[in-house]
Amino acid sequence: MLAVEDNVRIRRESSLEYYKMICSFPYQNHPIFYENKALRRAYIILLHHYAKEDVDYQRYCKPIITLYEHCFNIEEIYKEQTSQSSLKFIKEIRKTRWKFEKAKLHVYNYKYLFFAHYLLLIYGYISMDHPYVLDVIDKQHLKIHNKDAECIVHFVNALKTGDFEAAKSYLNRKKFHHLHFYYDAYKKQTQFLKGVEKRYLIVGTMSSGKSTFLNSLIGKEIFPSQNEACTSKLFTYVHRPSVEHFILQWDQHESFDYVTDDIMGKIDELNKHSTVKRVQIEGKTSPILSFEHRVVFIDTPGTNNSMNRRHEEATLEAIRNEQYDTIFYLMNATQLGTDDDRRLLSYVKEHIENHNDKPIIFIVNKADEIDEEANESLQELLESTKTYLKQNGFENPSIILLSAYISNLCQKVLNGESLTRREQNQFDFFYDYFAEETQDLTKYATEPCAFRPEIPNDQREVKTKNKPYDIKRIYTVLQHSGMYQIKNYM
Repeated sequence: MLAVEDNVRIRRESSLEYYKMICSFPYQNHPIFYENKALRRAYIILLHHYAKEDVDYQRYCKPIITLYEHCFNIEEIYKEQTSQSSLKFIKEIRKTRWKFEKAKLHVYNYKYLFFAHYLLLIYGYISMDHPYVLDVIDKQHLKIHNKDAECIVHFVNALKTGDFEAAKSYLNRKKFHHLHFYYDAYKKQTQFLKGVEKRYLIVGTMSSGKSTFLNSLIGKEIFPSQNEACTSKLFTYVHRPSVEHFILQWDQHESFDYVTDDIMGKIDELNKHSTVKRVQIEGKTSPILSFEHRVVFIDTPGTNNSMNRRHEEATLEAIRNEQYDTIFYLMNATQLGTDDDRRLLSYVKEHIENHNDKPIIFIVNKADEIDEEANESLQELLESTKTYLKQNGFENPSIILLSAYISNLCQKVLNGESLTRREQNQFDFFYDYFAEETQDLTKYATEPCAFRPEIPNDQREVKTKNKPYDIKRIYTVLQHSGMYQIKNYM
């Protein structure tokens, strides 16, 4: 039998994951999202006003409110004196509304939507006679009939237990039409979290460009990529396709932050914190990779003999003890065969000999820096990499040539992000040079690329600093960067 403290710990872990899932709903599709600001404000303020009495919600309300404020474009919920204006807000929620849909008059209000949302913010099973329920539905508040309230309570409890057939049975009534949002969001999140998970360990020396590579996988620049060592921490990035921004957690902390801006600054702050050992970020991955399943990237500190040995120790410990399916081993195309790299390769070789089920993919990054004028070539790079790896005990290595930097530049332009003057000049060069078939990095790999970009049909060009670029050509450069080759192994 579990001790009391173990039960508390498990409950906290479960509630932590539960509220992270609540933060993963696609609120840009929420019915209130399309309403006027006054209604949005009343709705969110009242949610917090009622739910803040719950102990579990109290622990996680800060990131939830941060998400709601940003998503629904409202401000300063905590400063609102709800008790003085709650009746005004309640009347706004339960107000009867009309609109035409498909040539039919639709009569509705948002009190049932609100009540279900409120119950979802309360962790765990909730009964009809719970004080929280009775307080919200009474005549001074939402004025929901007991039978309707009971249906919504059963609906929410069915969602929480994963009984989606039972939950769906309550959606037939017109007054519960808006509850489809919670049904769809909860079911999609539950199925996603129960699905297959693939975990990838990213290792390499300090100069291999791991941060740039990880930024390319994510599709946003969130990890500092300057050529200097980070502290001895592990960064884990978890793919959550419905999260609009980032969920940030560290060192088994009981809560989490929802970060809507300056994620790089937050990561840098934690990176400098001497007591923090592990940081987990959850958010989307790059749309060019289109992951439908759960994907986790574990980024290790870059090793370098001349720097703090804790970086190497943390990396070796991760290779030994982390749970992962595949190793992505990054190599610097311009610095093959350094002492740092040989040392790390030796340890990886020793480890995988005892774990034959752990495939290793060698990613030769910075292939765009090959100097053809100095009689260097991509084919020679591939062959020299094969020879080097064979000398270090890898007989038939899987090798990819990659330019994570070009991939990042292309994604920035496609996302409409601004470029620095230096980035603009470099992008102009790559836009011309890497569109050529001779610079297709996917041709210089041990396996042909099985994936091609899905080019949107609704847009022909994109502008950066008022300069137009052909969308199709950008995707060609992106494909030639080697980024799509990564999907061969995922």
